[in-house]
Amino acid sequence: MATGCCGIATKIASAQVNGRILNPPNPNEFEGPTSSRTCRDVIFLILFIAFVVGAIAFLVYLGLNADPARLIHGNDQYGNVCGRKNTPYDGVPLSGQDFSKKPSTQIGYRCIPVRLDGASNKTEEITRAIFGVSAGNFFRDVGKDLAASWREIVYMCLIGLAFAIIITAMLRFLAEFVVWLTVAIIILGSIAATIYLWVSWHFRSKDVEKMEKDTSGKYSDYEKELMKKQLTGFLIGAIVVSIFTVLTILLLIAMRNRIKLVIALFKEAGKAVASMPLLLLQPVWTCIWLVVICGAFVYGVFFIEASGEPKRVGQTIHFVIADFILWLRWYHLFAFFWVSQFVLHCQDLTIAGAVALWYFARDKKNLGWPIATSMKRMYLYHLGSIAIGSLIIAIMKMIRFLLKKFEKRLGGANPVCGFLLKCCQCCLWCFEKFLKYLSRNAYIEIAIYGYSFCKGAQKAFNVIVSNAFRVMAINYIGSFVLLLAKVAVVVPTIFIGIEIMRTLHGTVTYMWVPVLLAAVFTFFIAHCFISVYEMTIDALFICFCEDCEMNDGLQKPYFMSKGLMKLVENSKKAIEALEAREKEQQQQAWTTNVVQPNNVYGIPVAQPPPQRPPGYVHGGMTPLHPAYPANSIPPSPSHFLAPPGQ
Repeated sequence: MATGCCGIATKIASAQVNGRILNPPNPNEFEGPTSSRTCRDVIFLILFIAFVVGAIAFLVYLGLNADPARLIHGNDQYGNVCGRKNTPYDGVPLSGQDFSKKPSTQIGYRCIPVRLDGASNKTEEITRAIFGVSAGNFFRDVGKDLAASWREIVYMCLIGLAFAIIITAMLRFLAEFVVWLTVAIIILGSIAATIYLWVSWHFRSKDVEKMEKDTSGKYSDYEKELMKKQLTGFLIGAIVVSIFTVLTILLLIAMRNRIKLVIALFKEAGKAVASMPLLLLQPVWTCIWLVVICGAFVYGVFFIEASGEPKRVGQTIHFVIADFILWLRWYHLFAFFWVSQFVLHCQDLTIAGAVALWYFARDKKNLGWPIATSMKRMYLYHLGSIAIGSLIIAIMKMIRFLLKKFEKRLGGANPVCGFLLKCCQCCLWCFEKFLKYLSRNAYIEIAIYGYSFCKGAQKAFNVIVSNAFRVMAINYIGSFVLLLAKVAVVVPTIFIGIEIMRTLHGTVTYMWVPVLLAAVFTFFIAHCFISVYEMTIDALFICFCEDCEMNDGLQKPYFMSKGLMKLVENSKKAIEALEAREKEQQQQAWTTNVVQPNNVYGIPVAQPPPQRPPGYVHGGMTPLHPAYPANSIPPSPSHFLAPPGQ
C-alpha cells in the first residue's frame, strides 16, 4: 500500500515491460551512507574518557610531587642533589649541603664538575671511536652543518614531495603497468633468490668437502664446524625459499583474474584522492597528536623515576618509589597504548567515511564536504566504537609487552620456556595484525551503515571470508606495490640530495647528516600519501563488495564506475543498463529545458490539463526507479493502481 498526496491509500503492483518484471520503487532503498545515526558503544566511550582523565590526573600528581632535578643532576648518598641548595634530613648530619654555586653531576654518589676529561668519559671514547672526534666537537659540527645546509634540506624535502605526487599520479594513470611490473618483480625476485641460495649451497658444499679432505691442518676444528653450520643454514634457506617461490607463482596464477580488481581499485583510489585532496592532510593531524601523546608518555616515565620519597638508612638517604606509583606505571603504559591507537583509528574512520560518501554518490561533481561530514559523524556518533576497537589492540600490545619483559627476566635460564614464549609472541603478533585489519574494515562498515563496532566487525568478517581470494590479491600485491612506492620516493631523493650536498663541499663537515634528515622527512611525506592511499583502497573494496551484494545493475543500478563494473558477473548487461539510464537522463534534461510558447503579450500560453487514463485514482505516486530499458513503452499509471478495497 502507498499513500497519495491527499492521504488516499493506493495499491502498487509490479509492471512487466518487454517480458521483464520491474518492481515498484522501494522507499527504503539504499542511497548512500546512512545519515540518520545514533550514538554507538557509549559505555566504552565513557570508560575511555574516565581512563584518560585518570591518566592526566596521574601526570599532574607526578608533576607536583616528583623531583626532576635529582634525576637530571643526580644526588649523593646523603640526599644532596647536585646543582642546588639542599634541605637537611633528620639524623643525617652530612645532608643539606649547598651545591648551587657549582653546576655538577653525580657519579659514584659524589657531585663532581660537569666538564670531565675526555679520556675518562666513556661517551667521549665511544664518539671518538665512531666519528674520530669528541662528542662536543661532533654535535657542534653537526649544528653548523644543519645551519649551513637548511636550504638544501628544504629543497630535498620539496623534491621528495614532488616524487610523492608523481608516484601517486602513476598509481592512478599507470596502475596496470605498475601492478603487473610488481607481479613480475615478485616472481623474478623469488626465482633469483632461490637460484642464489642453491648455487651458494652447492659451492659451499664443495668447500666443505675439500676442507674435510685436507690433512695439512690448515683449518681448525672451529672453522670446520662453522662451515658445516653455514652449509646447513644455506640448505634450509634454499628449501624454504623454493617452497615460497612455488607457492607464490601458483598463487599469482590462481589470482590472475583478481589482479584486475587490484588495478581497478588503484585507479579508483587515485580518482577519490584527486576529488578529496585534503585527505592527504589527515596523517599530518594524526602525527601532531601522536607527538603530543609520546611527549606526555616520556614526561610520565621521567617523573615516575624522579618521584622517590627519601628514606633514611643509617646515616644515608635512599629515594624509594612508592608501591602505588610502581603499579600505576602499568596504568601509564596501557594509557599510552590505548590513546595512541585511538588517534590512529580516528584517522581510519575519517578516511573511510569520506571515501564511502564519494563512492556512493551518484553525482561525484557535487560531493559537498565529505571529509567534514565524515568527521562530524565520527565525533557525534562513533567515538565509542573507536574506543572499543582501540581498546582491543591496546590489550594485545600490553600482553605482548608483558611476555617480552618476562622473556628478558628469564634471561635464557630455561631454553624451552624461552622458545615457547617466542612462539607465543609470534602468534600474538599475527593475531594483532589480523585484529588491526579487521578493525579497519569494521570502521568502513560503520562509516557506511552506522553500525556498532561488534556489528561492523561481524559484517566486515563476513565480507572478508566471502571474498577471500580478492582480499588476498589486494593485500599481497597491493601492499607490495605501496611499499615499492615508498621506496621510489625516498631512494631518488637520497641520490639527488647527495649531488646537491656536493655543491657545499668544504662548507659541510658531515654531508650524510643533512641527507639523512631529509630522507627521514621524505619518508614521512611518502608515508602520508601512501597510508591514505592504502586506507582508500580498503574502503573502496568494502564499498564495492557491498554494492555487489545490494544491487544487480539492472533493476537496482550499481553505484560503482564502469571500470569496476567490468569486473562483476553481469558486467555487459549492467553497463548496457547504465548507458541506457544515462541516455534517458540526458533526454529528460533536454525536454525539461523546453520553453513554453508565449502569446503576443509575452505571457505563457496556458497548457490544457493532461488527459487522465481510465481508472485514475486521485493521489499520485512516485515514478518508477530504476528507469525502464531503452526502446520500451512504460505502462500507464493504471497498471500500477488498483481500485480501493482490492
